[in-house]
Amino acid sequence: MNTNLFQNRHIGPNKEEQEKMLSTIKADNLDQLIYQTVPDDIRLKNELDLAPAKSEYEYLAHIKELSEKNKVFKSYIGLGYHEAIVPSVIQRNILENPGWYTAYTPYQAEIAQGRLEALLNFQTMVCDLTRNGIGECFFIR
Repeated sequence: MNTNLFQNRHIGPNKEEQEKMLSTIKADNLDQLIYQTVPDDIRLKNELDLAPAKSEYEYLAHIKELSEKNKVFKSYIGLGYHEAIVPSVIQRNILENPGWYTAYTPYQAEIAQGRLEALLNFQTMVCDLTRNGIGECFFIR
């Protein structure tokens, strides 16, 4: 299998599967399916004027070049969140994962509260595992 092209590494329906799907919905081919499902008034009449496609390698090099134009600024989100000694796996999978501390778009107070709660849970777990009292083990700075 040629894996140089991005699309070749992803599974899609083969010709036989496509024909079975088309016969189930009573369409002769994909063009007819599109014609029947996309309203005429929003369907493009002309071909798109697109630049030639890039390989995945060329695209990754392109976005890397674009990303180097970014400027890194200090983030003030949460404002009350201070540096702490936290293992990178905890930071990456809890503190930097918004799905862990909220199910919807958060505002700053919720982010700060969720991070503090996650940090306290982690520190409490460490205290429990090392059997130290909370006074000896509490290390939020």
